[in-house]
Amino acid sequence: MSEVEFFERVGSARERAGWNMKRLNTGRRGRRAGMAMLYAVFGVFAAATMVSVTMTMANSSHRQSQAGLRSTRAKYLAEGAIELAKRDVSTAIANWQQPPANGVATLGGVDVPYTVVATGFNNIATDPAGIQTIVTGYEIRAQAEDHGMRYTARRLVNAEATPIFQFAVFYTGDLEINPGPNMTLGGRVHSNADMYLNCGGTLTMNTNYVRAVGDIFRRRKDDPNASEGTVRVRRWVVNPFDSSEPTQYVAMNSHSQMNNLGVANDSGFDSAFKMGWDANGNGSYADAGDWYSWAAGAPIYWSQPSSYNNGTGSSVLSGSHGVGEAAVPHIGSIRMYDADPNGAYYFDPASQTYELAAAGAGTHSRGYYHANAGLTIITQADGSITAYDSDGDDVTAAIAGALSTDTLYDTRQAEGGAGEVPITKIDLSALAATAYWPDNGLIYAAHYGAGTGANAKGVQLFNGAELASSLTVVSENPVYIQGNYNTVNKKGSAVIADAVNLLSNNWNNSKAQGSGLPTATNTTYNVAIITGNTNTTPNGRYNGGLENLPRFHENWNGVTCRITGSFVNTWNSVYADGDWAIGGSYYRAPTRTWSYDTAFNTVANLPPFTPMAVTAVDVCSW
Repeated sequence: MSEVEFFERVGSARERAGWNMKRLNTGRRGRRAGMAMLYAVFGVFAAATMVSVTMTMANSSHRQSQAGLRSTRAKYLAEGAIELAKRDVSTAIANWQQPPANGVATLGGVDVPYTVVATGFNNIATDPAGIQTIVTGYEIRAQAEDHGMRYTARRLVNAEATPIFQFAVFYTGDLEINPGPNMTLGGRVHSNADMYLNCGGTLTMNTNYVRAVGDIFRRRKDDPNASEGTVRVRRWVVNPFDSSEPTQYVAMNSHSQMNNLGVANDSGFDSAFKMGWDANGNGSYADAGDWYSWAAGAPIYWSQPSSYNNGTGSSVLSGSHGVGEAAVPHIGSIRMYDADPNGAYYFDPASQTYELAAAGAGTHSRGYYHANAGLTIITQADGSITAYDSDGDDVTAAIAGALSTDTLYDTRQAEGGAGEVPITKIDLSALAATAYWPDNGLIYAAHYGAGTGANAKGVQLFNGAELASSLTVVSENPVYIQGNYNTVNKKGSAVIADAVNLLSNNWNNSKAQGSGLPTATNTTYNVAIITGNTNTTPNGRYNGGLENLPRFHENWNGVTCRITGSFVNTWNSVYADGDWAIGGSYYRAPTRTWSYDTAFNTVANLPPFTPMAVTAVDVCSW
């Protein structure tokens, strides 16, 4: 073998060996790369799994959170529907209707159905003062749904219906009491809004119940700077009508009276007295010269007398003490006709009366009292009178001796000028001698074509000292009560009207523009009233207050007007809208002795068709 051939073979072997080493090295690197790839894939898979699990858990938590929110929302919707159902129950009973068996409450745009079922619980509860409340039990159920989540709320409630005439005074709006002469007021006094107490002399409130859903102010509403006279309220006792109970009064101090005691403040002792008065600055409000704030002090100052062992309470409470609102009847119940798209009557412009409509063509229905009256007396626009019994039969001729027409000078309605109010006079003694005294105790009397001012038109009741039986007279117009009323063999009696006017025993319809004021004589009225009023405005226009809720037209100076009954104001007058004024040819104020008729404590003694003030009270829920 030559040298050249030898080196060629050696070189070839080296090349083959290099190639094999290269292949070996390449294989090792590939295996390492493959393992790396495997680890990478596994890592990605693991990471993806963790992300997936995390997302699944997050989604599950979100779904649970959403489910919880929707369940909570459904619960609150159902509970809210029950609250609205309670209101519907109260309103229905207040308007002498059965509560609805079912209904729908709309809350936040969601309709929630509810049902109302009577439980069969019925009771008449009597409080220590003798006030009776009719209690009826109901079960209310509401089911709400929010995105598939449902919640059913159930609640037992007691509808507590307190006859509205078991209050001496009941106002749905602001109650203002601001008599010039001394005034004594007995019985429960309630306002669903604010109360303003002031007096030219002394206002004595002989009661264990002075309540306002809003605030109680010791001043006038029309003049916040006028905080005058003396207002005193009896300290709480179980039964203020029991003469054996102790009688102690605590003054509700005026602004000046507080200043005279060294208490620097912008108000009297009332709801505006928010901070209290710490005379010696020691942090206590119980020392001599100190005053608790209204919220803390009113329940203390008008609590039971010292050493009184029959119970505890407070005579004076306001909204800051949790006083709640009471439902009252709807104003439409006194109207001759109410708008009703399914009604049986329509208004005929030619005759200016409501006539029976063709089937499906009615626009009005009779108001509640008109529809239920045992005797209806309607005066047409031309002054003629028509009377109907409860069956709708014309009985005008049979009671003609008890009916007449006249005019009456009402200075307030005439605003001091000319113009007399056309009136229909009802002789109650003569009516009692007929066979048409209403069996159910309800007379409805009204005028067609009534307007405002001197065209208000009205109804005058006279010869009513003795009533044949319990009686309620209702009118959408003003009513004028002349002379002693219901003073012989007293019965349950009420007048419900746009305005109630009191004329003394000396009134004879002779008053005229420029004639001066007739002189009144002592007169007694045993009657509950529900009547309208006008609004007090901050610019000094006063509506006359409670002391002029029944309106006067004579010189009562030094003469006593005694009323035993109840005073209720739930609307503004529609026809008798003349502004209150005193002096001149309007009137002079009487000495007012007004009190609650304790006979009304017994439900059976109430006037016919007495409205109810209703609250629904929770018993239990599940």
